[in-house]
Amino acid sequence: MNQWKFVRNAVGLFGSAVHEGQTKTGTELAPRALREGGLISALYNLGWEINDMGDIQGKNYRIHNHKSQYFRNSQQVGIINGEINKRSFEIAKQNKFMLNIGGDHGVASGSIHGLLQHYGDELRVVWVDAHADCNYELGPNRNYHGMPLAHLYGSIHEPIKGFEWLKHRLDPKNITYIAIRDIDPMEREFIREQKIVYYGMDEIIELGIGQVMNRILKQFEGKPIHVSFDVDSIDPEFAHGTGTLVDGGISYREAHYLLRKLASSRQLVGMDLVEINPQLEKTPEFREEFFGDFQQIGRIQGTQTVALGIELIASALGRTLVL
Repeated sequence: MNQWKFVRNAVGLFGSAVHEGQTKTGTELAPRALREGGLISALYNLGWEINDMGDIQGKNYRIHNHKSQYFRNSQQVGIINGEINKRSFEIAKQNKFMLNIGGDHGVASGSIHGLLQHYGDELRVVWVDAHADCNYELGPNRNYHGMPLAHLYGSIHEPIKGFEWLKHRLDPKNITYIAIRDIDPMEREFIREQKIVYYGMDEIIELGIGQVMNRILKQFEGKPIHVSFDVDSIDPEFAHGTGTLVDGGISYREAHYLLRKLASSRQLVGMDLVEINPQLEKTPEFREEFFGDFQQIGRIQGTQTVALGIELIASALGRTLVL
């Protein structure tokens, strides 16, 4: 494989088996499902060395008799993300590609923070999601999977037990959103005030995904890039196994194209793949196999969204259609 700019030919992989950032169980099952579906062999077939560090299990950090005024499971979520932060930083220090397979999207505060520790303000983030995940309204019924970027932006000012490790901040000018279409009013105002670059579905339709990616790569030229990919960015027709379905998302082809385009830049240093919930698939049956499915990456097996998840990671790590 060709040499990438910031990482050597090695992946540091870990699972964030976590659902505590929201109310639905099932996202904690995704790391195992992805591995059993053929993720490791797919990456190996693409030429990567793989260091599978196992899973961070959210259930191992359960705190009893703790009621939070900030958001659900706040102390537990903070401790979990602290562990994710450590792994992400350790992987980046070794110049490996950081691959975090979740898990709900709340795990991204830890993974991105670990990369910020290593790359500093040079790090750029492409956030692919139906949601902006920067809601900073606190309360006991809030879900952290809609808030990780608010924490990284510094919009949450309260010192929250469990998050003592969170020191670095992500400058809003260093992130770009793709596929957002379900935005809270305060998030809408924050995006406007901070002049955050975004490509919602209207912009993607108007410009085309090719022009969107050309603009992003020009904006982030020469910088290390992390992609945080929530499967609810994709239209439910193609990815139904997730907890916050929003109609009108990007297509199967657009999702793969944007990841292949990021990979072709050789600037990627990390990826989160989050919010796959095998319990919410339309059917427990494995996805139908099509001719050509396994070129370059070998055989993959899984339900619709699990199999798609493996393919998406492969596209981000160099799978191509022709050469």
